[in-house]
Amino acid sequence: MAYALFITRNDIIKNSPLQGALDADALLPFVRTAQDKYLKNLLGTVLFAYLQAKIVDQTIDTLSVYYQDLINDHIKNTLIWYSVTEYIPFSSIQFKSNGAIKFTSEQGSAPGKTEVDYLLSKAQDNAEYYALRLQNYLIAYSQNIPQYLQSVCNQT
Repeated sequence: MAYALFITRNDIIKNSPLQGALDADALLPFVRTAQDKYLKNLLGTVLFAYLQAKIVDQTIDTLSVYYQDLINDHIKNTLIWYSVTEYIPFSSIQFKSNGAIKFTSEQGSAPGKTEVDYLLSKAQDNAEYYALRLQNYLIAYSQNIPQYLQSVCNQT
């Protein structure tokens, strides 16, 4: 089965402090990592796989309003901020065949570890805020999103 991302580069650029000049190839692996590490645990395996299949099949728009709200108002925000959290520690470093390279700008100065740690903490706080809202939504509307309550063992 193909692996589908729940957000795009543009979702992150428009809804986070990361800027438009960001290389999508550098960012998308962090989206996948955040999706696997955090989102799958929040949604549960059954709902995660169900939504991924809908994205791959391009039938996500046919889902009920509960799923649309889940994706647009909760999943995207949560995943955006967890992706930022995963990206920040690597943002100024690239790995090349001859090792790691840290880039600096001629027009600015690189932030220190304390500043980066602060930004990481703020991004983590945002991610956790949206994750809590996501969980509350799933609990409140679990009757309308039955895959949330299913486990891998009792799929019907």
